[in-house]
Amino acid sequence: MESQKYQQKTVFWLRFSGWLCLLPASGWLYFYKIASQSSFGNNSYLFLLQLLVIVVFAIYLLVTANNQRWTKPKNLQILMIFSLLCVSFIVFIPIYLAYSNCKKLNR
Repeated sequence: MESQKYQQKTVFWLRFSGWLCLLPASGWLYFYKIASQSSFGNNSYLFLLQLLVIVVFAIYLLVTANNQRWTKPKNLQILMIFSLLCVSFIVFIPIYLAYSNCKKLNR
């Protein structure tokens, strides 16, 4: 019973972090808008590339939140590192909370 509670919390935090990806994605979209109107216009595709990475990451999180893969702490560690390096620190926080619930689940 208690393991199911921790698994539900893990799923909740993963979904929450997937939806939270909208914040950095909107920021990168704003940077793209500014860059395309200024002298950075020829390098503005880099902002779109980062936006694409964040959107694909969010879709991946939302689609696979119920997957049994997220019951292993090692997989969540990889997800945390990727989110910290490539997405945003804001998205890292709920994934860390999901990681702590996953560790409690595997005790």
